[in-house]
Amino acid sequence: MSKKIVIGSSMKFRSIVKAIMKELENLGYTPLFPNLDYSSEDKDVALTIEEKNKLAWDHYRAIEEADAVYFILPEGYKGTSCKIELGYALALKKLIYFSEPTNDMGLDGYPKKFISSDNLIEFNNEFD
Repeated sequence: MSKKIVIGSSMKFRSIVKAIMKELENLGYTPLFPNLDYSSEDKDVALTIEEKNKLAWDHYRAIEEADAVYFILPEGYKGTSCKIELGYALALKKLIYFSEPTNDMGLDGYPKKFISSDNLIEFNNEFD
């Protein structure tokens, strides 16, 4: 059974997330990002608090079923939703990976490892 990796990232980077998900699939993993196609635009898509909460809880449920969480952080950007997802993943004792440092000492101490989105094959060494 393939390992499940939840992707955490701002919806601003939807096109990057889609490319990384495809590459992870090609490596034999099951990438998860609920509601990625909720909108076709590269921006935050929730228009109401209720809608935002529904999308967030869908992501939390994916974190619950995943083996690891991989945060895609172009130029170190980590929005509020990703910070909450990080806390949830920590509480569930999930393996956590960042694509690059955020330059925030309060965040960069949590990932097991930084794995560049250009070198996803490194995940093969993480699940022995």
